[in-house]
Amino acid sequence: MLGDLQKIIGRSDKYKADDFSRAANLLLVSQFLYADRPVHRDSYFLIASHIDYFTNLFEAIGWSLVYQPDEAYMGVLPQGEERVMRLRLDESLLLLCLRQQYEQKLENFEVEGGKGYTSTDELLSLYENLTGKEIPNETRLKEILSLFSRHGLIERGKPAETEPKNVPLGINPTIRQVVVEDFVGQLEALCDADPREVSETAEEAADEAAQ
Repeated sequence: MLGDLQKIIGRSDKYKADDFSRAANLLLVSQFLYADRPVHRDSYFLIASHIDYFTNLFEAIGWSLVYQPDEAYMGVLPQGEERVMRLRLDESLLLLCLRQQYEQKLENFEVEGGKGYTSTDELLSLYENLTGKEIPNETRLKEILSLFSRHGLIERGKPAETEPKNVPLGINPTIRQVVVEDFVGQLEALCDADPREVSETAEEAADEAAQ
């Protein structure tokens, strides 16, 4: 692997070894990189232009590199059994609701630049209607949204002054990478699950990569 990098650097007038290390580290920390984000852009295009090298690099340490040039994002997901993380029930349900919203936006041709736009009010309304469960309080909701944002699944906007608690949300296309295809079935299973079974079921419901 080191030999491959030295060959690439030897043929390049643009990049140095530190650039490759920085790009790999940023992708691991962020989990997903987007071409349209200034902080991601340089690393995104470096990795995109050396996709075979980085695919082999991440595979060697147990990660799968996902590259979606049409939607201008890339990410890394753990392989095999490490692909799942333990989520709390409310986290799993909200994640599945976000996937549901994204699919509805796609069906209605309301996705712009790969992103589906919603708000916390809409998300919580769907959560309540689909699950019949009490919605997370404001503090808990902020914690969950911060978790999803750190993993590049959503982007939070600035609420209007007239609705300070209704936060605009952008659902990134990466939601389809980390939530299983049968999200409706998983949502129903979680709603009906015994609390003692929630941890196990939540693992199956979300493919999100744990740091």
